[in-house]
Amino acid sequence: MKQTTHQFLEDTGATVPVICGPMYPGSNPELIAAVSDAGGFGVVQPVSMTALYGHDFREGLQLIKKLTDKPFGVNFTIFGGANQKYHEQMQKWMEISIEEGVKFFLTSLGKPTEIVKIAHQNGIKVYHDVPNKKVALAMRDLGVDGINCINWRGGGQTGTQSAEKFIEELHDIEIPLICAGGVGNADDLQKILDMGYAGAQIGTRFLATHECKVSNAYKQAIVDAEEKDIVWTNKIAGNNSSMIRTDDIMKGGLRTGPIITYMLKHDKLKKYARMYLMSKGLKKYNKAAFDDSVKYWQAGKGVGNINSILSAADVVHAFKNVKF
Repeated sequence: MKQTTHQFLEDTGATVPVICGPMYPGSNPELIAAVSDAGGFGVVQPVSMTALYGHDFREGLQLIKKLTDKPFGVNFTIFGGANQKYHEQMQKWMEISIEEGVKFFLTSLGKPTEIVKIAHQNGIKVYHDVPNKKVALAMRDLGVDGINCINWRGGGQTGTQSAEKFIEELHDIEIPLICAGGVGNADDLQKILDMGYAGAQIGTRFLATHECKVSNAYKQAIVDAEEKDIVWTNKIAGNNSSMIRTDDIMKGGLRTGPIITYMLKHDKLKKYARMYLMSKGLKKYNKAAFDDSVKYWQAGKGVGNINSILSAADVVHAFKNVKF
């Protein structure tokens, strides 16, 4: 086992180098618990758990702990000053996470300076989502414990470069690099581990599991889809999001109109445009999560290697055969 994979497993407490990525929709407590219980590592998406699945945040964490005694993490998306109410809510969620004994944070978007400081004071590891080398090096210098490399094959908000380019540019960074995007089965996992990654963050494969509470139509769409069925739209969050091509997605086109496009190009306006787009996107995801007739489905390019709906344990157990 290479040192960075050993470090990743030590940081998370997992026995298989696989993270069930935080998803909206998809990150219900039962799924998080099932992945961790099987030896992988589940990560809570707080808005999904509270707004979508209706759990009080603390009670949701306690439910996971009732379902498994294995560790799990919590994701925090950083919007800066764009939404003060959300920022205050995130701080409260972080306090509760610490009180409930969570030892791993996965941060996204903005600079996690304060989160890293507070986390390290409480013995918590922090990994951060990055889109490129420049941000990765900045995050390393800021003190994060690992880097989540969001590549162009991921589902939901996706990256712009390949897994191969990431590992080529960051191979000597000396902290764990996690491949986020395109891993749908054990062969995919073996490939990225052989490249030099410490592990993988996987979302789409875990959506198509029995424990995940999205609609049956959503799960079956993942099974039926091929890589060519995945399209990019910036109408969800301002940057590219990977979706399964459906009439619902294609209606009105895949790109934002002129006003939002203008805002996205300006630093002072971008965060407000993204918050607006994400609030609209969340409403659509809310409907798609439980209504078979709403075909608004996030998925990554690893769909081509997902051929059935399985239990989360079966998915994780298949990854145990990989040499790491």
